[in-house]
Amino acid sequence: MDEARLDEVFRRRLRQVHAALQVAARYDVGPPGVPAAGPVIHAANHRSMADLLFAAAAFHEWGQPIRCLAAASYFEKKGIGRLLKDLRCIPVEGTEALQVASEVLEAGSPVAIMPEGRLVGPEEWDETRVGRPHPGVGRLAIDTGLPVVVVGAAGTEELWPKGRGRPYVRPWNRTLLAMRTRYLGPIDAEHSRDATAIIWDGVRACVAEADAAREVGPDS
Repeated sequence: MDEARLDEVFRRRLRQVHAALQVAARYDVGPPGVPAAGPVIHAANHRSMADLLFAAAAFHEWGQPIRCLAAASYFEKKGIGRLLKDLRCIPVEGTEALQVASEVLEAGSPVAIMPEGRLVGPEEWDETRVGRPHPGVGRLAIDTGLPVVVVGAAGTEELWPKGRGRPYVRPWNRTLLAMRTRYLGPIDAEHSRDATAIIWDGVRACVAEADAAREVGPDS
């Protein structure tokens, strides 16, 4: 399939996910971290499989077709695997995923990465309600020199709890989701661990803002 066809499928799937998610959830995505799509690294927390659906809905609202990194094992799952492929997600299996992400960025497309590397349930959250990040995001930021946008998502763990085979779809009681972003720009650090720490502090701040937005509610 050529690039134009892949992009057509990608954008159609974004619209479909956006429409479908509105049946199961109310959400407040906030403004995008950057005014337009481009080679930017988005770093986000990972509480649920619904993070990918929520991200797709947000990308559609922002008009920014961002490509997400996702665990390679997800691509083998029935249903969600086909969706991830159509959303042009990048399979993560070892360190080569960072090389693929670098190539996507070099071609001019933004990417999103979840540095925790796996679903992190409430039982594993620290006091800021996130898990421990892997240093790959810091290495990607240093190697490319590209700007970083940090992202915090909240409520997805209620829509699709860890360990459950599918999300809760309750149109009469839709889960409230919230997302907040912040532009960090290029990361000034020599080592990946230091760059990751800077990025993760930003993610923590966005997660706190997203959690607070859920407490207030979208109509307040």
